Parts: sequence; structure tokens; C-alpha cells
Amino acid sequence: MNTVLIFDYDGVIVDSLDIFMKLFINACKENGWKEISSKQDFLSLFNGNMYEKMMKLGMTKQDILSIVLLVKKGLLNNLEKLPLFPKMKQTLIDLSNQHTICISTSNDTSIVKKFLKINQIYCFNQIYGSDINHSKIKKIDMIKKRYPADNYAYIGDTIGDIEEGKKANVITIAATWGWHSKEKLKQSNPDHIIDSIEDLPQIASLIN
Repeated sequence: MNTVLIFDYDGVIVDSLDIFMKLFINACKENGWKEISSKQDFLSLFNGNMYEKMMKLGMTKQDILSIVLLVKKGLLNNLEKLPLFPKMKQTLIDLSNQHTICISTSNDTSIVKKFLKINQIYCFNQIYGSDINHSKIKKIDMIKKRYPADNYAYIGDTIGDIEEGKKANVITIAATWGWHSKEKLKQSNPDHIIDSIEDLPQIASLIN
């Protein structure tokens, strides 16, 4: 049996919360949206699909595009400042020797690829960002079609990640070192909860 491991990017691989949140809140303000002005406001967007949450606030597609483009520009200017989580690089390399590993993220594909190149990480088989599709469910389905396997697991750090993983009918693994707290992640009833990236190889072997 083989398992495809699908990772979220922000909050799972890269410790980007502070920079991403600051850029996002500033972009919202520049576009006249003061409803997103605090950490709590920001993180609430990830209780589901970020883009769907933004639309529920009343944002138009043009509003969302303007905000996303400002955030993208800011992230590109800060890529070298963004740290990987501890022991992430070697663990990803080790996992890639045993599994197909992919990324499904709300970030932009080009940003993720540039970040991985800066950090000399070349072990991902596929990367799908928001420019491919806003829905992580659909991106996971694309990965399933491209990489036939016995099992699929999605590793995310927010309630929204776990919910979309469940809707995509894959095993869900909640990473507690990311954007949502362990207590909050438990509310989404993930199949597994891990407190360190070093726990993932063991979980992956159990899935197999």
C-alpha cells in the first residue's frame, strides 16, 4: 500500500503567520475593508475556505483580487525572511523517499515554488496554489487523479484545512505548530493530531 501526503504550506511548512497577517490586514485596509483588523479577525477567515469567508463578508471578486495581489507582492519581497519550521527540510526529504508528497495551498503557486527554491527543497511532486483553484477540495481531487494511490492524507494547521480534507475524503492530520491552536483544531475532529513534524513519518507508516 502507498500513501500520498498532501501538505498545506503556510503554518505547516513555513512559519509565515506574522508576515502574512500583517500584509493581509494592511491590504484589507487599503481596499476599504476594516472588518479584518485584528489577529482574531484574520484567523477567523481560516475556520473554512479563506476565499469563501471573504466573499461572505461582502467582498467582490475584484476586492479579493486586489487584496491577494498586494499580499503576493509583499510576500515576494519577504521570502528570504520567512523561516522553515524546525527540522522541516530534512523530514520532507526523508518522507519523499517513501511517499509521493504534494502541496495544496491558498497561497500562490509561484510564491511557494520560489520559497522552496530559496531553501533548496526539491522533493515535492506537485504544487497547487490558489491560482490553480481556490478550493483545496478540488486541488486534492486533482492530485488524486494525477497520483493514484491506496491512501491520501492532508496535513493542515487550520479548521478550514481539516474540513476541506474531510470533504475531499482523505485522511486528515492536524499540525498543532501552525495558525490554529491544538484546542481549536480538535473541534474539527481530525483523524490524527501531531505536535511535531518529526511525528509525521510514524503516522504515515501507520496509514500504510
